[in-house]
Amino acid sequence: MKFSEYKYQRPDYEYEKKVFSDNMEKLKKAESFESFRKILDDINKQRNRIESMKIVASINYSINTGDKNNIAEKNYWDENAPKYDKLNVDLYKIIIDSKYDKEIIETYGMQFYNIIKCSISEISDEIITDLIEENRLCSEYTRLLAAGNVVFGGEKLNLSEVNKYTTDSNRNIRKSAAEAFSGYFEEHEEEFDILFDKLVKVRDRIAKKLGYENFVELGYKRMKRTDYNENDVSKLRKAVENSWDIIIDKINKNKSERLSIEKIKYYDDEVEFPGWNMEPEIEYDEMIKSAEKMYSELSDETGMFFRNLVENEMMDLKTAPRKGMGGYCTYVPDLKSPFVFANFNRSFDDVDTLTHEMGHGFQLYMSNWIDMPEINFPTLDSCEIHSMTMEFITMPWMELFFGKNASKYKYSHLCTISRLIPYCMVVDEFQHIIYRNINMTPNDRKKLWRNLEKKYIKYKDYDDNSFLDRGGWWLRQGHIFKNPFYYIDYALASLCAIQLAEKYTENHHEGWNLYMDICKVGGTRSFNEIVNIANLDSPFEDESISKIVRKISQSLDVKIANEK
Repeated sequence: MKFSEYKYQRPDYEYEKKVFSDNMEKLKKAESFESFRKILDDINKQRNRIESMKIVASINYSINTGDKNNIAEKNYWDENAPKYDKLNVDLYKIIIDSKYDKEIIETYGMQFYNIIKCSISEISDEIITDLIEENRLCSEYTRLLAAGNVVFGGEKLNLSEVNKYTTDSNRNIRKSAAEAFSGYFEEHEEEFDILFDKLVKVRDRIAKKLGYENFVELGYKRMKRTDYNENDVSKLRKAVENSWDIIIDKINKNKSERLSIEKIKYYDDEVEFPGWNMEPEIEYDEMIKSAEKMYSELSDETGMFFRNLVENEMMDLKTAPRKGMGGYCTYVPDLKSPFVFANFNRSFDDVDTLTHEMGHGFQLYMSNWIDMPEINFPTLDSCEIHSMTMEFITMPWMELFFGKNASKYKYSHLCTISRLIPYCMVVDEFQHIIYRNINMTPNDRKKLWRNLEKKYIKYKDYDDNSFLDRGGWWLRQGHIFKNPFYYIDYALASLCAIQLAEKYTENHHEGWNLYMDICKVGGTRSFNEIVNIANLDSPFEDESISKIVRKISQSLDVKIANEK
């Protein structure tokens, strides 16, 4: 079924609650596991239908944040999603208390059991109003970004459109574009500050009502981190702090020589080669055809997956007015299909999306046999392995998009991943400190951010941009506002993806089979279990980081054809 043919219908909460409650009563009285499972299957059909409606409403709002109907449905879900979540928690308690715990674990897996135990500790009747407020504030952040327009080059552009020019080969143009982009956040600085302060306070209130000392522990519960903890993450941050400078120094030394720049500024970060604007050589329609060719040649499964997305309209990729920023992949259970959202603006980000988000999508496609909604997706640390590995695996096809500049794109991509790792450390430590110190002022938070940049990204030079130099960068990082503690996941996944991509390069058949294996298990395994399935070293091991640093450093020494 095509996305446009799938009928959205707002669920009636009171009706759904009654059906749900009636089935839960039946579940409590089930006299055999066979009966228990059949009733649970019926409940899952209802839950998947409700979840599908929520996802479709969210997609529609992302596509057009200014449409009145879309706003109305987003408001409905902001208010009612926590109520549905509470029904789910009531179900989890019945499952946990069931006499069939052994059969449940055998059927649905230990990871499912651990996830629902985490979820039980995340919600109660006392916090429903607070959760509604948290949802409302997150939607307000999305609206603020979507409303972002700046005048650049005599044109009125949205933030996605102006962002393209931040990688222009002309240094003056990219500086002006970077200033225009950050200028929007400076102009609306007070709005963002007030919004974030409210989010910090409401999350702290939620955590304390649930019995936590602060939001940090609850944040880990929300992320369903079942087999590593805050100490492991702190250890990873320390390892990166102590070892990663060698990579960044090499990137910047090479960049400085190529671009004939004595001092690297913040607007030089994403540019590695002179005279190249880092944009694909083909237009949108050709990009889709090239992507179809790429995925068809990669494997039969990826070819079928991509054709299904195109034929069933399960993508919305072009940037547009009032469209939400960024890109994502989500899943519509009733259609058993992923949906990919993006903001194509004829930049290298377009190709990154065609590989990264499609990696998420392919995982969901390969694990759509799973009807239990808690384990369609793996936890976010794991699912980013699929997406980031796909970025590396598809490198042999980059000539389709960049022609003779494909080798430059590949090198630039490795540089981008390398810079991402220490940036993840900044985001992660920032949030740990913020949620333990909820009364920090907006200026305190910005000072903290800038100090953490100096700790992990020592070279960062904001030139004469005083707003960024006093710590304003993080206002653009949507995860900090909407998905607290979701960012270290990109570092964990990158460190895994680099290893898995190396296995694929050494032996395509074995590497691809390992990748398929972790896609097929969906969310039925924990992060460390997925790392083991793919035969990778854990990123939490010091030697793992050292090996990856050596590997990247060697790759950065490779000469690029026509690099000047």
